[in-house]
Amino acid sequence: MNPTISLLKNHRTYRSFKTSETLPQEHLQAIIDCARQAPSWMNGQHYTIINITSPELRQRITEQLPANPQIGQCATYFIFLADLHKADLCRQAYEGTFAAAGTPDAFMTAVTDAVLAAQNAATAAESLGYAICYTGGIRLIAPQLAEMLKLPPHTFPVVGLCIGTPNVEMRVKPRLPQAAAYAENQYPSDQCLSENLAAYEQTMTEFGEAREKFPYREKFARFYSQPYGPDNIEFMQSIGWLNWYQTK
Repeated sequence: MNPTISLLKNHRTYRSFKTSETLPQEHLQAIIDCARQAPSWMNGQHYTIINITSPELRQRITEQLPANPQIGQCATYFIFLADLHKADLCRQAYEGTFAAAGTPDAFMTAVTDAVLAAQNAATAAESLGYAICYTGGIRLIAPQLAEMLKLPPHTFPVVGLCIGTPNVEMRVKPRLPQAAAYAENQYPSDQCLSENLAAYEQTMTEFGEAREKFPYREKFARFYSQPYGPDNIEFMQSIGWLNWYQTK
């Protein structure tokens, strides 16, 4: 097996990091370079990476997200923004309109660009021997982050990425059976999915991850029973996202 495939197949998430560490500049730059080389729609590169180097700013973020202390512990913490502000500056340079910015497709494009850059960064960091942890909870504090980071309109914090040396080793977590995640030519049947979801629930129960409070299917039944970040839509529309139907 080649080293890249071995690395990807052995990915795991770490939530506790050594606090006395800093990344060597050459490692940090290599990770940034790899993130910037990620694929993007039309080469638009509709993302921005913000490196949170200020201990005070990290503390403010962890105060807003107390369930994510790793943000304050890790050697490097990146926030990846979906970013159409730069596209707006391009528009201004040519005195065009920005009619498409509030469409769902524009938001999905920017989010996709940001996530592809984030995954390139994560893979690069792991290839250098570091542990990583994504923090999607930053979306819950998007308005606060907009103020902290002085974000312009048409930007949105999609995901954070912790990079560093872990305090404890983690096991590779089992994944859904292939039949529940991969299909050829058409979507799998509900019977196939239900059977594989039930089997995976048993697998995860036997895996015994301590942080899980509920069986796999029940966890998501509970999670999707109510909106996650219900106030975000109003905030997003106020800064230019997902408001196309209001302005057309």
